[in-house]
Amino acid sequence: MDRILRGADGWQEGIAGALAQAIRPIPADPRLAPRAATIGSNLPRYDRADFPPARPAATLLLLYPSLDGELTLLLTVRHSALRDHAGETSLPGGAADPIDASLEATALREAWEEVGVEPSAVRIVGVLDDIWIPVSNFELRPFVGTTAARPTFSPHTDEVAEIVELPVRHLMADGAVSEELIEGPGWQLRAGVYRYAGHRIWGATARTLAMFAAVLQEAKFQS
Repeated sequence: MDRILRGADGWQEGIAGALAQAIRPIPADPRLAPRAATIGSNLPRYDRADFPPARPAATLLLLYPSLDGELTLLLTVRHSALRDHAGETSLPGGAADPIDASLEATALREAWEEVGVEPSAVRIVGVLDDIWIPVSNFELRPFVGTTAARPTFSPHTDEVAEIVELPVRHLMADGAVSEELIEGPGWQLRAGVYRYAGHRIWGATARTLAMFAAVLQEAKFQS
């Protein structure tokens, strides 16, 4: 495991193998599911049977060695003026477009549009389990991609307020997930979160990161 986290030779193949062998569905920490903050809360309860077909969407969990060689993943802070998930820390991604040949193409296009990562530079090494997001009714497919070196990022500032580079090792640490009260206009909930460099990561993004961490923890890497 440590050689993967250090971005040693063969790390891309190691992660591809771990994803190919992962048990499905991938286990996730139950604390990451948002829930009512108090007994008797009026937080809506979502029953998928009451919804129309979900809109397809995709994200890219992009892995690369940092300048010091540590395996790192890319997150963005969404601009505060965006309509959906404003100000949240997330993975590059969004809704499928009619021009996209596949959901993989959606993930690569969104990463290009949001942070300037050239699609041809990314090697897709696997996928994680789909996540349904009730508030936007998206069916989100997280793709895991790699680049051999740290990309040069060029964020689209209308969408991306900040780039966050998270060492994968942080996801594996004891106590990486904590439970917090999260508030918005007229609502409160509790959910498990990751904290890094002053940023709170929760919701579908946290669940994606937790799935990826679970895949790494279960994998048997060759030494």
